[in-house]
Amino acid sequence: MPAETPKPDPVVIAAYLDDVDEELKVAKRLSEAPPSRFAAFHLQQAAEKLVKAVRLHRGLFASTEHNIRALIEELPADDAWRAKLSPLGVLSAYATTFRYPSPAGKRKPGLSQQETLEWTETMSALVGELRAIIATKPLRDR
Repeated sequence: MPAETPKPDPVVIAAYLDDVDEELKVAKRLSEAPPSRFAAFHLQQAAEKLVKAVRLHRGLFASTEHNIRALIEELPADDAWRAKLSPLGVLSAYATTFRYPSPAGKRKPGLSQQETLEWTETMSALVGELRAIIATKPLRDR
């Protein structure tokens, strides 16, 4: 028997969005002087959680998948959120690109503070839009 389609639960979606907000705060802090390359990882985590919140809102499973592009591609082709989230697909690489040294022991420098802030603003706007749709306050404000 196939698994039931999940019913959108605003409380669960809000919990994901709260976590997105926290990941973005950490990314912003890590981008301050002296910037840390690890800010990029938190941007990836924020994007992944945001996409999973949208999936839940659309009645899809959050999934254990970490590839942001793959998660987005499972949304219907005509879904407006698919187009809004598509730019976040490039962040999948940030899960590992800036976290580990290369086989030669080199490390990539990470993103600039400006790049981090631009991603943060983009995702914060999407979080606000989804919060307005589900009409719930962050769990911490209840």
